[in-house]
Amino acid sequence: MFFLLNLVLCSVNYSHSQPHPWFYTPREEMLSYIGYRTGHIAYALLPLLILFSSRNNFLLWITNWSYSTYLLLHRWIARIFAIQAIVHSITLLQVYRDTGEYITDSKMPYWQWGIVATVLTCAMIAFSTLYFRRLSYEFFLILHILLAIFVLVGCWYHVILRWGFNFYHNWLYAACAVWFFDRLVRVFRVAKNGLHGAVVTEIGPDHVRVDIPGLRWASQPGYIAFAYFPGLNPLRPWENHPFSINATSLFRSYRPALAHGSPSIGASSNDAENEEKSAGNVVQATVVQDTSGVVGTSGVTLIIKKNTGLTRLLKSNSRLLTLLDGPYPQSHGSGLLKCDHVLLIGGGIGIMGLIAWTRAHPNVKLAWSVKSSAQALVKEMDVVLSDVLDKEIEVGARLNIDALLKNEAEAGYGKVGVVVCGPGGMCDDVRARVAGLGRAGKTTFELEVDAFSW
Repeated sequence: MFFLLNLVLCSVNYSHSQPHPWFYTPREEMLSYIGYRTGHIAYALLPLLILFSSRNNFLLWITNWSYSTYLLLHRWIARIFAIQAIVHSITLLQVYRDTGEYITDSKMPYWQWGIVATVLTCAMIAFSTLYFRRLSYEFFLILHILLAIFVLVGCWYHVILRWGFNFYHNWLYAACAVWFFDRLVRVFRVAKNGLHGAVVTEIGPDHVRVDIPGLRWASQPGYIAFAYFPGLNPLRPWENHPFSINATSLFRSYRPALAHGSPSIGASSNDAENEEKSAGNVVQATVVQDTSGVVGTSGVTLIIKKNTGLTRLLKSNSRLLTLLDGPYPQSHGSGLLKCDHVLLIGGGIGIMGLIAWTRAHPNVKLAWSVKSSAQALVKEMDVVLSDVLDKEIEVGARLNIDALLKNEAEAGYGKVGVVVCGPGGMCDDVRARVAGLGRAGKTTFELEVDAFSW
């Protein structure tokens, strides 16, 4: 729809004036109108383009759309922006060739800066494909920001050197204001959360657990935080990654034991105790210590898969300097919480995005698949998932997505919520199957997709 809107706005309401004051022929006049309009609309898209990529997008606060949705819109607006820039360049290039001004104007700085902005815009689109994002996310992010800066600089000099301070530059002021606001709020969030010494515990060869004490964040579905580990790579301390967040207390087991005014056998003085008086007896909950050895009820826990970038440097550490930017709502699950039943589908480390959902709805089923090499991760999740009565865990095998969703459709529920968190391929399969079942059956589905790939 947005693409069609741009197409319409670039195609209607052109008024011809012949003889033209700049001595354009009718063809040259029409091409120039198209060129200037597409250029102007491209500039008008810049603030929106940057806003939709921002973590601190004010539209996130007033709408029910997820951050992933805005990133999807950001990518589409970027493509439309690139098309507008290309059409602007081609049409005016032809006009300047026809009028004989190309030889002189093509040597002017404003023209050259316009070429820089257009070429780098196309480069950004090419290097933002899923292939490059998966190849090295850190490289993609740094390159993306650098190219964006040069595109803005190119756009600035393109209009200032040609038209001066004559309105066009106001779009660039707005774009920079959006960018600076987002960065400033990030700094405030990190400063508010403070510096933390995280405890890092290795879970098998491919995963680590990061316990960050001192933060009292509620475990709510769909929330993420961006973690900085400046000590891992001092040359690039700004690197950060998004992770699903869960309260550390969820990773501890509480064993109730009856006692008469005295501590249960085996409880240490450091154990957290919760006493409930009932009929003269005291029920004491003894904490079974987790693998990290962190004691206390506050804190958040991340489970991270080691990849080729910064996360590959994570290893056991008793006090790793950690900064957190967040929490941010990745999704809004108000519709899912109104469903009769919720099916949670996870792949690999995607289980971290589903933990809060297991406690947010009284009627859930969990289906989770992991590789054979992730046995240690499955064991680490034993305590967290112990309260989930209906669960299916596949180790070294894929989930039967068709069977899972078909069973939900045939179970007789009026409305079923489906949350999928995992690799892009799994999310695509679930999305396609839910769409098919929703059209064919009587069951209404509410789908929430949280793919690994942004």
